[in-house]
Amino acid sequence: MGSIEPKLKVAICGGGIAGLISAIVLSKCSDLEVHLFEAAHQFNEIGAGIATFPRVWKIMESIGVDKDLVEVASSRSESGDPEELAFRFRKSDQQEGLTFHELTTFGGFHSFHRAEFQQAILKNLPSSCHTHFNKRLTTYTEPSTDSPIILSFQDGTTSTCDVLLGADGIKSAVRRTMLENQIAQASPEESRELLERVPPMWSGTVAYRGLIPRPILEAKWPKHQAFNFAMNYMGQDRHIVVYPISRGQIINVVAFCSKPHLEGTTFDGPSVVNVTKAEMLAEFSNWEPEVQALLDCIEHPSRWAVHALRSLQSYISGRVALLGDAAHAMTPHQGSGAGQAIEDAYILSALLTDPLCTRATLRNTLEIYNTVRLPMANRILEGSRSNGMMYEFNSPGYSQDELHSKEEIGWDMGKLKQLGEEFESRWMWAWTTTAEGDKQEALKMLSDACDRHGQ
Repeated sequence: MGSIEPKLKVAICGGGIAGLISAIVLSKCSDLEVHLFEAAHQFNEIGAGIATFPRVWKIMESIGVDKDLVEVASSRSESGDPEELAFRFRKSDQQEGLTFHELTTFGGFHSFHRAEFQQAILKNLPSSCHTHFNKRLTTYTEPSTDSPIILSFQDGTTSTCDVLLGADGIKSAVRRTMLENQIAQASPEESRELLERVPPMWSGTVAYRGLIPRPILEAKWPKHQAFNFAMNYMGQDRHIVVYPISRGQIINVVAFCSKPHLEGTTFDGPSVVNVTKAEMLAEFSNWEPEVQALLDCIEHPSRWAVHALRSLQSYISGRVALLGDAAHAMTPHQGSGAGQAIEDAYILSALLTDPLCTRATLRNTLEIYNTVRLPMANRILEGSRSNGMMYEFNSPGYSQDELHSKEEIGWDMGKLKQLGEEFESRWMWAWTTTAEGDKQEALKMLSDACDRHGQ
């Protein structure tokens, strides 16, 4: 007896977080034939640190990758009680820094080295997933009928699929092709609006990155706060996010410098470049000694131009869907870029593996994914941008001038308390809500749609 044909052939372009989580979940479904196309010659995460709050951690538990992740996490927090300090906020662009807020969560804060995070979840990739390396997508063609989508790669080869998931990052070829197809059919005004959403935009911010082995910082500052807490050191047009990774043996440092008036302009120079320690230190020369000691431990910093996407009006077109940075690449100021990619993969995979998802209902299935995920992810994208402005005292009501007072310490503690409470309200969703409700809502929408159409 011959083998049963799969109901759908799924192509995933991109082996980052969104692509891998999608591949792990989808490949467990015997009804799907899953192909994962990665441009590099192997899986290789760019960047240093990644963090997850309880909302995302519950997804990792649900799909069964949490046990491997716990082995490489710097925190082993249990979900639920007790309440745990997640972030400490400190005003630091002065000789004597001032801690003004401590952000606590139920369920804690897990942080990882990106490469270790990727290797941990890779252990859960089923052998049934067909993985293809050195496959950089250049374009795709979707017929008007339900004939297979044609994928074209840089090496001249092609492949086909029934549904295409574009998880190919901020410079996504899937997004570019999708929007170019829409531009070709749009009015001149609509075309201009779509055109500006094709490329990433510079946020006006650069980030100096570095990893510090714990013993190096211990020798310089034995009781540094970064050993025990995630820190956000804040100042005018600058802030520094610091937290331990690799089970606390490495301190991840990201030091942001912004020129808000340059947001949306073209960055002059390479997006990533190695720089001298002197260049980085000069940007924070007037900051408190605790910060100076931290930065002085970074021998070989790199400088990254921070880019993001303008919010898209849709993450889907026909039988093609965008996930992760391809859909909503955001600044890192909400600590949720990876989390939103994971939520995309979780919701879309739940829909695609549902028995009600067939060739006949596929387009409607993707529309439901778009309905559920687009408002949430776009809200986090915009929230991340506004968080960055608040961290650097560029937000209305919380400018450096408005925070000054005649008090002995020189700062309006009432205003700083309000600022801390604003941070709390902007982050609470990450541990007071779950994605399970969104998943169930999506599945109910699919069931209702099938009932209406008698499918």
